[in-house]
Amino acid sequence: MYRSTACRTAAPKNAARCTRRDVVLCQYQSTDPQIMVLESRSATDGLARRGVLLAGIGISLAMLTDLSTGSAQAANITTVFVAGASGATGRRVVRELRKRGLKVRAGVRDVEKARSNGLQLDDKVELVTADVTQGPESLLSAIGDAQAIISAIGFNGGADSKGYEAIDNKGNCNLVDAAKQKGISRFVLMSSLLTNGAAVGQRFNPGYIILNLFGNVLVQKLESEKYLRSSGLDWTIVRPGGLSNKPPAEVGNLIVGKEDTLFGRPSDPGKDISRDLVAAVLVEAMLQSSASNKVVETVSSESAPQLPPDQWFSSL
Repeated sequence: MYRSTACRTAAPKNAARCTRRDVVLCQYQSTDPQIMVLESRSATDGLARRGVLLAGIGISLAMLTDLSTGSAQAANITTVFVAGASGATGRRVVRELRKRGLKVRAGVRDVEKARSNGLQLDDKVELVTADVTQGPESLLSAIGDAQAIISAIGFNGGADSKGYEAIDNKGNCNLVDAAKQKGISRFVLMSSLLTNGAAVGQRFNPGYIILNLFGNVLVQKLESEKYLRSSGLDWTIVRPGGLSNKPPAEVGNLIVGKEDTLFGRPSDPGKDISRDLVAAVLVEAMLQSSASNKVVETVSSESAPQLPPDQWFSSL
């Protein structure tokens, strides 16, 4: 059952002025052949919708593994529920979690299809049926014994506004409610650049206009952001630029910006980002306390300098 009052449009607020000090620049360097194979099996992943605005990167696996294992232990996280785990970004999140030794409950619509596509990497990945449109109670068994949730859900059905409302908006609200019922405090949400565009002087930004042609997707995502922020959970919202299936090394280095500072404009330091890199940012945001209760905006650029993962969120 949807909670129709959960996601309302709030009054716009004044935009903060963006400065270069609001941006953190860093590098992520690694590709995953199996991820690329899985990608080729996906006929529709929404790239046309998201890629209009914003695309790619790769990291030292040893660096991430050593760093994140300690963070996970400190946070008492051993198992993570991933919503949208069979999606183009979600399956990368599953792999990033396994690289760090964490167990995964991979929420999917069709378990057998996900298994045939290779999502069940090993016996530490459990595929579970999870339909976020059916209300929070239907998600409780899927979440199981997880101590954290990463939501990588998103509707990929073109201009059907009902789909974006049901999944990007109310679907995420249902996940938040389920987390509260399960006593889970840590929640990381994948959103998008420009969700708050109308309130920060970007109403006429071509990216904001074009993306909202697809069922007002940015408006719907913003509502789920607001709901999460008011939930009392320990949250992080990651707003990536245009999502690319290209390996990270083909796009450049990670740029991390504060809330409402990156808009995909020609004057901005970057506009695109690899799904591989977004997955790493989502997992690191879950594990690092410096990302707690913050909005993280991410793009990439070949000209950006390198920064290690343990400093990705330190200046936000």
